[in-house]
Order: sequence, then structure tokens, then C-alpha cells
Amino acid sequence: MRARAEHLATGATLAVVGGYLDAYTFVAHDGVFANAQTGNVVFVAVDAARGQWAQAGRHLPIIGAFLLGLLAAEVLAAHRHRRWLSDPTRLVLAAEIGTLLGVAALPPGTPSLWTTTAVAFVAALQVTTFRLIGETAYSTTMTTGNLRTLVTAAYEWLSGYDRAQRVVAGRLAVIVVAFAGGAALGALASGPDALGTRATVLAALALTGVLVAVETHTRRVRAGARTRPDRAGRDDVMSIAPDALSAHGRQPGPQRATVDAGD
Repeated sequence: MRARAEHLATGATLAVVGGYLDAYTFVAHDGVFANAQTGNVVFVAVDAARGQWAQAGRHLPIIGAFLLGLLAAEVLAAHRHRRWLSDPTRLVLAAEIGTLLGVAALPPGTPSLWTTTAVAFVAALQVTTFRLIGETAYSTTMTTGNLRTLVTAAYEWLSGYDRAQRVVAGRLAVIVVAFAGGAALGALASGPDALGTRATVLAALALTGVLVAVETHTRRVRAGARTRPDRAGRDDVMSIAPDALSAHGRQPGPQRATVDAGD
């Protein structure tokens, strides 16, 4: 699950969703963040220091939901070898889509806490599940680590120290731009004159596209494994294909530049 390498287009789409959801909760739900828990922790600390305990407390359920999402992703990864859970990636995407559609269907006047905690939970599932583009580590819901690695890779490439880092810099540049674009789209779609609190339906549609792409690729890899003569009888290859094979059918190698998990 952690070793699955996604295509750049898939990673960019997920980054768009990550930026979109952060802007959605900030614009449509009282200025809180679904993905960037650094901001929520700072808000809690600042409000507590000022004695504004009610203000500080409204961020705690979101942080708690994010932690539960991280735990749920770890449980899925730990049990990925069971037959009923052969590919946790698809289950994570389906859970995200269902949750975001459910949020969009909530009636007007629903407390924002319900929405923000639900979005924080699925954001944690996403950030824990999708970690690689090819051989490049990245984050789909936060951008600080992506920016740091982008600058490092660009310097090593342009200075001539490691020309291969051009690929890493290019990938992360796409992800950073996609995240920013998603945030802009989320801000526009979540405004009171647009979709407002129902804007999560657009994020669900984008994730549906990702799910279709993952499912199509997984079936193609499995079909190839069954038909190639040199893989006849190697059931173990088929069992690990959803987790370990990249979008080009390769197993990702070690990556020099890594991305921080936090933001």
C-alpha cells in the first residue's frame, strides 16, 4: 500500500483534491483546515493562550478525526494481505468518495463540526495512502514538504550535482501547482454564491476519476501477469501487483529526495 507508485496525472489530481478540501473547509466552515493540522494546532495554542477556550476547543475534534484517519489507514495497510482486502487503495478512494458525497447531501444548517471532522478523516486516509509518484515521495494534502524537496532537487539539478533530480523537481512542481490550483477552485466553488457547503461533490467526482484509473490499471497489470509465459504459476506476483507496481508496471526503487509527512 505504501509502496504503490502512482502516475503523475493521478498524483496531480489527488493534489488538486487536497488543496480543494482545505479551501472548502476554510471558506465554507468557519476558517478551519481539514488537511493542514499545523494550522489547527496553532489555532488551538493561540486561543488557549488568550483564554478563549471555546474557540480553542472547536479545532480539537478536527485534529482528533485526522488522527483517527491516520490510524484507520495503518490498520488497512497492516491487513492488506487478506483476501477481502487485496487492494486497500480502492477501499480508501471509495470511502473518500462516499464521505464527500454524504457531506454534500447534508441539509442546510447542519453543524460545521460534522462536516469538518468528516473531511479531516478522509484527508488523513488520502495523505497516508498515496505517497509516491514513480520513485518520488510526495504529499497530496500538504505542500510544505513538497516545496522543500522541490527546491532541493532543483538546486542539485541546476548546479550539476545530480542531473537526475530534474525529474524529481518537475514532478513536484506539477504537484505544487496542482495543489494551489485546487485551493483556488475550492475557494470559488465553496463561496455562498456558488455551491457553498455542497462543494464537496466536485472533489468526489475528481476522486471517482482516480478510482476508475486505479481500477483500470490494476486489471491491466493482473491480466498481463496471467498471460505472460514467464509469470505462469507465479500467484505471488498477482497478489502484490496492486501494491507494488507502478503506473508503468515497475517496482519503485529507492528515492533520494523525500517529503516530510507533516505540514
